[in-house]
Amino acid sequence: MEAFKPTHVSHKRVQAYPLVRLMLDQQDERGLIAVVDVGGAQREIPVPASITARGTPEPGSMLVRYEPNEREPNGYFAFSPRAPFDAGYTAIQPADGSAMSFGDAIRALKNGERVCRAGWNGKSMWLALTPGHLNLPAASFWNPHNRAFAEQNGGAATVLPAITMKTATGEILMGWLASQTDMLAEDWMVLPADAA
Repeated sequence: MEAFKPTHVSHKRVQAYPLVRLMLDQQDERGLIAVVDVGGAQREIPVPASITARGTPEPGSMLVRYEPNEREPNGYFAFSPRAPFDAGYTAIQPADGSAMSFGDAIRALKNGERVCRAGWNGKSMWLALTPGHLNLPAASFWNPHNRAFAEQNGGAATVLPAITMKTATGEILMGWLASQTDMLAEDWMVLPADAA
């Protein structure tokens, strides 16, 4: 048989919890209740009976809720055996609230999150990923040299993505670079959406 050569990597954003058990929703015989473990405490989540279409999950499987979209405004629920789930997904932020490595922080940035380090002196500092832009019009460039290049380049230029920092004094630093200490740190964390 031909050697396995991966051609795609999953980039789905999901919510996932260890599944304790499924039970019938007494209020709606078409639905089920998933009892999940959230940070050491059990919680009940209503899920559609269709979750068992591919079989009945075993305790220890992961209940997975895919990101809501136009077709599934509440998200799509499924379950996954634990080993394949762990092999295919990395936590944006560990469920126990512990800090992350630099690699975890980069993955979180790519997922649209803001990240920071607990060890930074400036407690209001954070990083974000600024996306690139194909064929940005020359008029959109702030720097006159970049604008001139874009004009000479047919009126536009491609801008590559960059990590930016919100500094402790309230500025946005373009093109932040990690120090050796930052790259080896294990105190990275995702900032909540409502954090300043």
